Amino acid sequence: MTNLASPNITFSPSELPSRLVSTTKELGTGYWQFELTDAPEASDPKAHWYLAIVQGRVVFSGTQPLSWRSLCQTLQRYLPSMRTASAKQILSEIEKDLSAQELKMLSQVLLKAEKALSLQRQDVVKAIHLQILSDLDTYLFDARGNGRYLINNSLVLQTPFSGFKLEDLIFQAQARQDEWRTLRRYIPSMQGTPIVNPEAMASANLAPERKQLIEKLTNLGKPLSMLAQITAKDPLETAKMFAKLIEKGFVTLELPPEIVSKLATPEVFIVDDSPLFLQKFQAVVTKWGYRVNIWNDPATVIEKLVQANPSIIFIDINMPGMSGFDLIKEVRRQPQLTNIPLVLLTAENSLSNQWRAKWGNCKFIAKPRSPEEIADFQVELRQLLQEVAPVCQ
Repeated sequence: MTNLASPNITFSPSELPSRLVSTTKELGTGYWQFELTDAPEASDPKAHWYLAIVQGRVVFSGTQPLSWRSLCQTLQRYLPSMRTASAKQILSEIEKDLSAQELKMLSQVLLKAEKALSLQRQDVVKAIHLQILSDLDTYLFDARGNGRYLINNSLVLQTPFSGFKLEDLIFQAQARQDEWRTLRRYIPSMQGTPIVNPEAMASANLAPERKQLIEKLTNLGKPLSMLAQITAKDPLETAKMFAKLIEKGFVTLELPPEIVSKLATPEVFIVDDSPLFLQKFQAVVTKWGYRVNIWNDPATVIEKLVQANPSIIFIDINMPGMSGFDLIKEVRRQPQLTNIPLVLLTAENSLSNQWRAKWGNCKFIAKPRSPEEIADFQVELRQLLQEVAPVCQ
């Protein structure tokens, strides 16, 4: 991989989509290489993720760069016909017949495989598309970390098709996020294992083959993420299917202890334009056992607040573009956020600010203006959190 340029970006949850669109426009063909420190639904929360770009279009996504081996893994994930013993034998023979340099010419190698396995190019493209969307579901909105761009012009020769517009993929991913949010009530995590309810299933008005499929899948004792792979289905479609079964009581979802613990942990959301204050606030409050979501742009935070549905929201008063008081009005217009406690933050501990906070039905806490005030601020902050959103010990 030729590293001719290496722009770096650092991102918090939900910042990556806009950073990707604005930065990728200026770059040539190559890879985004991401190091993720928090990817909740990833098999490894500290994951590496590669996004291959050819002339501004996304051609591949995965935990490894694009190669014949990684392409085969993606196709086998979504095309059951490529999992058979005969198909694997054919793929192995193709690899043996070609040199390492020839295997890099993916368009030509793929043509051989399509002919030998009677694959349709549209099915290949669909499989790659689903893999990209699945990775965007996993990494794009909730992960934090950093990324660098590696110029690699040889991708032009490697890529087997023209790719997808990044903006279109992000638009599709955002629509999928809306669908995931509606499923969260029944599917809080794809790491949950479905357990069939025998009595409810026996009386269910389902076709016999449908019942057999459900019983066969649940008898595997695998989490939903694995069942999606076993059935070669889009994870979102798998979640939709099981959400309906859970809603009707035919199936329950057993969550791993670490997921149960995380879901029980209160989430604190803070909106402030100071990166330094956000960093220190997050470090302190996280140590107290809370999940902390930070945001520095009041003009774009409402959608994220609705999505997160936190236990408490802290809002800085003095921010460019929109004051904390203006943001409170926007928050209170959202039915989902009406009853969430709001806390105003400011370094100006004036009587007028305290009265305005009380008028807005908010709590008020003054930021420390000197190192000597930090200890008192932390004591007041922790008392407020324990009062409004206590952490279960």
